[in-house]
Amino acid sequence: MRVTNSMISNNSQIHIGNAKTELMRREDQYTTQKKIQRPSDDPTVAIRSLQLRTTYAQLEQYSEKNIKDALDWMDTTESALKSINGILENMKGYLNQGANDPLDTKQRNSVLSVLQQYAKSVFEDNANADLSGRYMFTGYRTDTSLLFTEKTENLEYEINEHFDTTNIDTIKVVTGGANYADGTSASTYATQIPVENATYRIQLAYDNCSDTKITGSTQTDDVTITFSGGTIGTTPEAVTANVLSSTDTNAYAPASGTNYLYDTGELILSEAAYKRMQETGAKLDITYAKKEFEEGDIRPEMYFECNCYDTIKQPIEPLHYADPSDQAIRYEVNFSQLGVVNTQAKDAISTDIYRAIDYIANMVNQVDAVDRKIADVEKKITNSTDQTEINNLTKLKEMLEQEKKLREGAMQQSFSKGLSMVDRTQDILNVAIADLGSRYNRFELTDDKLGDQMIDTEKKLSNNEDVDIADAYINLTQADNLYQASLSATAKILGNSLLNYI
Repeated sequence: MRVTNSMISNNSQIHIGNAKTELMRREDQYTTQKKIQRPSDDPTVAIRSLQLRTTYAQLEQYSEKNIKDALDWMDTTESALKSINGILENMKGYLNQGANDPLDTKQRNSVLSVLQQYAKSVFEDNANADLSGRYMFTGYRTDTSLLFTEKTENLEYEINEHFDTTNIDTIKVVTGGANYADGTSASTYATQIPVENATYRIQLAYDNCSDTKITGSTQTDDVTITFSGGTIGTTPEAVTANVLSSTDTNAYAPASGTNYLYDTGELILSEAAYKRMQETGAKLDITYAKKEFEEGDIRPEMYFECNCYDTIKQPIEPLHYADPSDQAIRYEVNFSQLGVVNTQAKDAISTDIYRAIDYIANMVNQVDAVDRKIADVEKKITNSTDQTEINNLTKLKEMLEQEKKLREGAMQQSFSKGLSMVDRTQDILNVAIADLGSRYNRFELTDDKLGDQMIDTEKKLSNNEDVDIADAYINLTQADNLYQASLSATAKILGNSLLNYI
């Protein structure tokens, strides 16, 4: 076959071009330290790189954002719960003081004031905590505060609470007693003896409740009480309650059935009802109404199943809130791994804190009222010159002092019950803190695991994409030598003409 100079020239250009392309490829690898510059260079490497980069981006999302946000949430929650625990510890000292010493008027009111501020701090400063606008303890309703932020009069709630025999308290109730009236004799005052009785009580989550049912509600009575469970029967048994004020006669001594004291938010059980619950292990479902919430009051939907009626809207249509149990907010913190970040107020912070302090305040006010009566009688004795009247007033004072002694005993019992409340609340709180701590530790372990996974993925990505710098330098040198050699050989070959062969 005849080989022409044109053929040699064309082939030389092709070889030089190939050598130049290889040199450029090796130069790109050396300067970028990457095996490929485009998917067409090596589709297998390209696909694997995309997969590894996607995996790394997901790991980075989990580690740098999801877990960090979850840990921030849980740190805020833990800080609030531990602060509440500290407040409860501080409350113990004041409750002990009130339980062991009747104190004078200023002292007991000072103690009460401190306890009330502690209770407000528990809920307003801690239980209502938020992180970047998200409330920590409100379940799925992270955009709604745990407490009412202002006085609310247009909402009425139909609240359903569940109780069992462990929720029944035995409390001291002082009734009777003497009251001043013109012309009353000492013998009459002597018959007005104050009486202390023990009664069985269930304390609702709220006081100042409604004394009637809500218009348009599903309640069959002003308050619906249903016995369920135990061995009472296969179907719940409804019980009608007597709706009374705590100041009504026999409010704390129902002859039969149950008294619902709407102003103090108490359910007073008769002896028969109490025995029936104890013997059968029955449970109580109580449905009652409340309106006119004060600023700082707990929103019922955060703790209970309830219906909310807006009295401004006509016709009244209730907004139903289901039982808020198990409203767990889960974060995806690793591939196919979800973790719960939130703690609900109903599972950690008992409403008994408020209610125990309310009961103490009620007992303190009763002792203060007797103190004022005694002071008035002493003033009348000092100002009187009639010996008969002085004798009558002296007898009245004696009866009032007996009443005061009994009411001081009831007051000290209320402080003791406050101590029991703190112990129960701390038990619940400590369980919640322990649960939070275990979840926090798991998130930390997951974070460490993600760090290891990110390092492994980076290594795989580097092995897949990156070139060895020594190999890249050698390959570049070889490509450069090949290119230079092709140029030199072509120059020698193309420099000859036909005359060189003659």
